[in-house]
Amino acid sequence: MTLKVTKLALSSRLIVLAVQLVSNWVVPDHKPDVFRMPLPPEGYTKGPLPWLDKLIVGCLNGLRHWDGEYFLHIANNLYTYENTLAFYPLYPTMVRYIAMACQSLYVPLSMQSLTLVVGVALNVWLFCEAANLLYQLTQRMFNDLNKSWNAALIFCFNPASIFFSAVYSESCFAYTSFFLMLECVKPHQKFNYIRIGASLSACIMCRSNGLIALGFPLYFFLRHVLLTANAKRCRQVFKMSLAVIVPLIILHAYYFYIYRLYCIPSVKVNIPQHVQAYASERNYLLAGRGPEGSPWCQYTLPFPYNYVQSNYWDVGFLRYYQWSQLPNFILALPMLLFMNWHCCDYLWSFATRKWAPTSSWRDVLKVQKTLPFVLHGAFLTLVCALFVHIQVSTRLLASATPIFYWFAADHMPRSLDQLKFRTKAGALFFWCTVYCACGTVLFSNNYPWT
Repeated sequence: MTLKVTKLALSSRLIVLAVQLVSNWVVPDHKPDVFRMPLPPEGYTKGPLPWLDKLIVGCLNGLRHWDGEYFLHIANNLYTYENTLAFYPLYPTMVRYIAMACQSLYVPLSMQSLTLVVGVALNVWLFCEAANLLYQLTQRMFNDLNKSWNAALIFCFNPASIFFSAVYSESCFAYTSFFLMLECVKPHQKFNYIRIGASLSACIMCRSNGLIALGFPLYFFLRHVLLTANAKRCRQVFKMSLAVIVPLIILHAYYFYIYRLYCIPSVKVNIPQHVQAYASERNYLLAGRGPEGSPWCQYTLPFPYNYVQSNYWDVGFLRYYQWSQLPNFILALPMLLFMNWHCCDYLWSFATRKWAPTSSWRDVLKVQKTLPFVLHGAFLTLVCALFVHIQVSTRLLASATPIFYWFAADHMPRSLDQLKFRTKAGALFFWCTVYCACGTVLFSNNYPWT
């Protein structure tokens, strides 16, 4: 089945890549006044074979728009602008060092072209792995081959599909999240604290909302402690503590690196001339200029993320609730309604369920393996509805929580041959297909999407 899921995932990525290629050639690009990665004077033609650079850009340019420009900038120039601090380092750093390794092997492309190729190729691989992890996670949770397959199928053609192939961190985050969740739901005899710690570190360093995934190892370890008696409990608590504390130490090491770049006057950063010129043109704050322009440097806990999101993107409680944003609310409405309805229905059923008189809290805890997943998804849905730019809700939830695919799989028939369009499954199929197709065409031509 793993090979079958991999073939499905790879086929879906090839379809997305083909659609973006054709639409990027046929449809004229929109040119909004947004951030674009500054290029050196020679542009993409610095490599040994300029024609090959041009070919790469012509084929993959539709996958670098919007936030992709920030990720590519970080991969090429690191955190030289303050507004890039909204993007966590795992994905662009992997792209950077894989591209540098390719350069050392004399791959005949410029660094700018290499980071674009590596960013897309890495996402295709991570997406295939994430599809397999979702299949395995679903199978372990429900022991239902049909539901597991349908969950993987919906993941491969989810409404935010383009962002899992573009130079975004969605595929990376889905992979690290599903990996962590799968490790947590394994039988306690198979708890691998090193893998849990490594995957939690990756989650936290990939996206800001990865910190919420900390609840999974804590819940399932506590569940294991309460349900079992083990003479080696102190040793297990010590190992799990390390698995949780080490990722937090790594996160704070990253924060210190950023603090050093922007808040310590004695630190000087060597920034290329074309990057400095773009900063002057766009009035961006450069690294290595001291703390005067960065108010967050004076905070008791000088973490830049919230300041950057608020100052550069106007992210905050109900700030996006404006009439001018109505189209974006409509765009996000299907995902928010779907998640709200199913999470509320699950939690209401759980709250009103009548347990047998002989049931103890141990019995309840033993059967409630899905509860933390629903609470996690419900919390993220609430955050999307109240705090973030509402249009990102679809891709944020599609990459962060498996419950969207579990709930959706419950509506699917056992075979696609039995799919009827005037049913919930038909509506789900229509939504995923339209969003997948339209999103690919619009995003690849630099039009706003989710």
